[in-house]
Amino acid sequence: MQNQQRLRVALQKSGKLSEGSIELLNKCSFKIRPAKNHYLVTSKELDTDFLMVRDDDIPGFIDRGVADIGIMGENLFVEYNLGHKDNKLAVIAKLEFATCRLSIAVKANGDIHKLSDLTGKIIATSYPATLSNYLAQNKIEAKIVVMHGSVELAPKVGIADAICDLVSTGTTLKENDLVEMLVLLESEAILVGHKNMSEAIKAKVKELVFRFQSVINVRNSKYIMLHIDKTQLPKLKELLPGYEAPTILELQGHPEKVAVHVVSEERHLWDTINKLKEIGASSILVMNIEKMIA
Repeated sequence: MQNQQRLRVALQKSGKLSEGSIELLNKCSFKIRPAKNHYLVTSKELDTDFLMVRDDDIPGFIDRGVADIGIMGENLFVEYNLGHKDNKLAVIAKLEFATCRLSIAVKANGDIHKLSDLTGKIIATSYPATLSNYLAQNKIEAKIVVMHGSVELAPKVGIADAICDLVSTGTTLKENDLVEMLVLLESEAILVGHKNMSEAIKAKVKELVFRFQSVINVRNSKYIMLHIDKTQLPKLKELLPGYEAPTILELQGHPEKVAVHVVSEERHLWDTINKLKEIGASSILVMNIEKMIA
């Protein structure tokens, strides 16, 4: 790789992965606002250049040293890894957005119901290496037809008997009278880098991952403040586990009561609030958190 100090990051130019990547980076102070026909966006933060490219070009850019790191779907990393055995890519971090799955889907009222039924059939996909590897592992002989878009139309127009494609909500499958039969791979956005980065670039990447993690840590968390009787603190700690011990402050003029501050996961938030009210919690305030530095 070239000896340089600027960090080069490959990003998807458009699409859901691009939106999620830019949102995450902007929460880390990068202020990226790519224009429609701009393929290079520079930032003073960490002296960074962002290369806005097609998503399937990202792993190749990193492998050839054109970019140091990139954000891509795990599905794309697996596909590239299977097709390029001597690549120099390494997963640096999982980013917990753009979740989806690579699945085999079949006609809703067809005669394919299980994996063995695919023997001798035709499967359309944009992920031939991943599909081929899966079929080989399960000793299924089927023909693979490679398509780069509108894969879900293949069974309807008679090109294939089944498809292997990314699924998020499943709406597109239903619209084309397809049902998800089995999942090959669970996927999310990941940060991938070149294995042979310079020490200067490694330091920048380490800082970037630290910033990412500070944002990721609070995606499903809230900052909660409330008042409660001291005698109810043991029950409150059971209902509201935090990342660390809660902050407890005695209320001035009310020695029997305390104010409690805690960071807690958002799951089942409303059920938890109702239970807190049942044990006498009052003045409950729930706030969003932008970042949390561990």
